[in-house]
Amino acid sequence: MSIKKYPTYLFAFLFTLYLQLQAEIVLCQSAIDFYKEGKNVGLKNSNDEVLIPATYEQLGWSKGLSVPVNDIIGYKKEHWGLISIKNKIITAPRYYSLEAFHKNLIIASIKGKFSNELFFGVINFKGEVVVDFKYHSIKPLHDLLIVSERKRGQSYYGLLSHQGKKLLPTDFLQISYFKGDLFVFTNTKKQKGIIHKNGLIKIEATLDSIAPASDSYSLIIKSGKIGAIDSSGSVLHKPMYKSIAMFSQTEEFKHYQIFDANHNLLKGFYCDSISEISSDLIAISRNGFSEILNSDFEMVYRGQSLKKLSAFRKNVVVKNGVYRIIKYNGVPVNESGFDTLVFDTNYIYASNRNSWSIFNKFGSNISTLHFDSLLAGSNNLIPIKRNDYWGYIDHSGKIAISSKFDEVGLFIGNIAPVNYLGSKRIINQFGEFIGAYEYDHVAIQKSNTALVSKRGRTDLINYQGKILFQTYNQLAPNHFGYLESTADGKVGLISPIGEILLYPEYDSISEPKSRRFAVVHQGDKVGLINSKGFWIIPLSEDMQEICHEGEGFISIKKNGQYGFVDFGQRLLIANRYEKTKPFTSGLAAVSLNGKWGFINKKEQLIIQPTYDEVTPFKNGISLVNRNGKIGAIDKSGKVKIKIEFDTINPTTHDFLLAEKNEKLGLFNQVGRLLLEPSYTDIRPTLDDHFIVERRGLYGLIDSSGRYSIPLRYFSIQEISNGRYICLETGNEEVE
Repeated sequence: MSIKKYPTYLFAFLFTLYLQLQAEIVLCQSAIDFYKEGKNVGLKNSNDEVLIPATYEQLGWSKGLSVPVNDIIGYKKEHWGLISIKNKIITAPRYYSLEAFHKNLIIASIKGKFSNELFFGVINFKGEVVVDFKYHSIKPLHDLLIVSERKRGQSYYGLLSHQGKKLLPTDFLQISYFKGDLFVFTNTKKQKGIIHKNGLIKIEATLDSIAPASDSYSLIIKSGKIGAIDSSGSVLHKPMYKSIAMFSQTEEFKHYQIFDANHNLLKGFYCDSISEISSDLIAISRNGFSEILNSDFEMVYRGQSLKKLSAFRKNVVVKNGVYRIIKYNGVPVNESGFDTLVFDTNYIYASNRNSWSIFNKFGSNISTLHFDSLLAGSNNLIPIKRNDYWGYIDHSGKIAISSKFDEVGLFIGNIAPVNYLGSKRIINQFGEFIGAYEYDHVAIQKSNTALVSKRGRTDLINYQGKILFQTYNQLAPNHFGYLESTADGKVGLISPIGEILLYPEYDSISEPKSRRFAVVHQGDKVGLINSKGFWIIPLSEDMQEICHEGEGFISIKKNGQYGFVDFGQRLLIANRYEKTKPFTSGLAAVSLNGKWGFINKKEQLIIQPTYDEVTPFKNGISLVNRNGKIGAIDKSGKVKIKIEFDTINPTTHDFLLAEKNEKLGLFNQVGRLLLEPSYTDIRPTLDDHFIVERRGLYGLIDSSGRYSIPLRYFSIQEISNGRYICLETGNEEVE
């Protein structure tokens, strides 16, 4: 069995044992012995002759061996020095430790001039300095010396020969023996390299790991890519493969390429997968290893695959045991990470051991203060808790309202609810109380107005504390303002500034239709109001229903039939139809005898009612259904899309996705055919293109139906900014 198969710690043990055995041989050959006189120690030979008088506190070495090496031994007289077994002083007792580790070399330490720190160096058996006394530690390993220096409170390691020649500077986090004549060194980015004992760097510190695979070769891994080196450290395969087996059997990664919408290559990657984290960040995955790149393809993060991966603006948020925030330039916000992260539109709130910090969209801490707790989501000042009380900071991180409240709420506009000395109050952004001294309940429903209640009465107040409206009824937010509800179920309408729009005497008031009108019911009466509470159509028993409005024509139901009136309640189109749809582009769909057609505003039948279903006109066409098949017609009734499709659905930008016999086709907004129904997938993109699939291959078409990326990829994934990740098939044929 070759000794090079043993781990590093075993080498150290065997080497020490070797020195002990050598020393014992010397001791046996010389037949010398230690003796004591009082507390002091000396040395005699086999004839009981004194070699070194018993005048020293200790003979031997500060640790490890206690016998002479090469007829030289250490002596202690307060400190350590060197002496021969013939009682010849070689060095004064100036050292704090002496350790013989080689037949000609000794590791020694001295005390610093301005501190109690020990500095290590190497001397020979003549007492001559071989390695300067400037190191924090020195460790012998396989004819080399691993040395360290303290920098910024941390140990950094270097590599020297026994003669003191610098092979590696003290810039590394770790240096260890690998195999044969090779050593591994790790830089501050935790990347590894390989150096030969003669000082030749075989591989720079660019690797993530190095692992022996057999006696003849080892695997090297860089960003999840695998390569191989021989026993001398020479590269056999560059790190570019998914796997390497039996030295020569290599497996390649999938080839992904990123193109713009015009098929211009932006970047290519060999990897397992690429995914979009946000509009500014993508993740590259290889063999359980991840790289995160920004939109300029610059490295933001590299390391083992993560349990959770997301983004906040241009910052990467990762979880691998703890949460970490990494800025867009790759600089971590906090190396130790955080226990909890909370997000809102503008900030990341981060907790570490129950101490909270706030980071802005650039990943910068906005305050030097730390907080016991906080609330996310405020649109003004940020609620924070310090020393058991709540206050607020502004967006620059400065204290805006001092911590003096028992509880606080979020600012909505310029006001926020608080609990002060047990009383529920309201404050403005200056921390001033507004309104009454105390309330039973406070609810800020709309910006700069609040609903407050006390002893059964509800007030609507503004940001100055002025009472806008009072009631003993219930108030609830509505798009037009507030609905006022009585105990017997009647409702009224209050404006956002407290004006009475409708007294609470109605059965129901709907949410606005088209955000402009609300339908009001009272018994058998129905009417229509606008946002000011004005009656567009007064309450009337003549109408059963008010349906919809379009182009000034209001659809109503009367006597079981539908027609249209104007805002003055004048009859425009008689109620003679079974159903209606809103007017668009001057035409409205009407139903007669269970079929749909279209009339104009003069009630002329423009398109005969022959369809089972229709949609209002948009972009000059209506989707129509006849006998379960769907197509499209124009305003004259001419067929624009043959009525032969199973489904037609609008996509983004009003393109029309049509399905026939489980195949997809595409039409533009006005019904012009772009793609015949022969595709298995058609997906709209953010930049007005479509990813299409046919026969297992993907491509990209533009808004005119032309291929901008040919149909030849295994997959296409859209990422933001008009970029597309394409998985190469190796097939160069372009369709």
